[in-house]
Amino acid sequence: MKHILVPFLALVSLASCQKDDSAEVQVGAYPQTWQLVKSTSSWTNKVWTGAELPYQEKYVFQADSTFTKTRQKGDQTIEASGTFSVRPYGGKPYTILTYSAASELIGTCYSRSLREDLVLTASDTLRNTWEACDGPRLEYKRVQ
Repeated sequence: MKHILVPFLALVSLASCQKDDSAEVQVGAYPQTWQLVKSTSSWTNKVWTGAELPYQEKYVFQADSTFTKTRQKGDQTIEASGTFSVRPYGGKPYTILTYSAASELIGTCYSRSLREDLVLTASDTLRNTWEACDGPRLEYKRVQ
């Protein structure tokens, strides 16, 4: 009986110490607006900020878990929308965006994907994960 009880207790103790990464993370009140403030080339490490940016871009997150992403380049404005959730991963809150339709605004490593991932860094910067596959590193600051 002892030989069965010890492994069972060890298993129960290990299971009780695991983190639940599926739980929602609370990151503040909504609505939230995040403005693109910095773009870094993953190929050359060249950095663009402010008026140097090739376009202006922002995310607006609503309390009903919907979002809108808007890009302004010259006199052209493109918009895409969908739903989002915030989940912990590796000790950081990740915002998982699911777009309602394909769009050139989706910054992802996977072709034809409707998903985009953003991570909230320690410096209160929302950063895309597209740079992992040679896309630009885009950094956003909360403006509202």
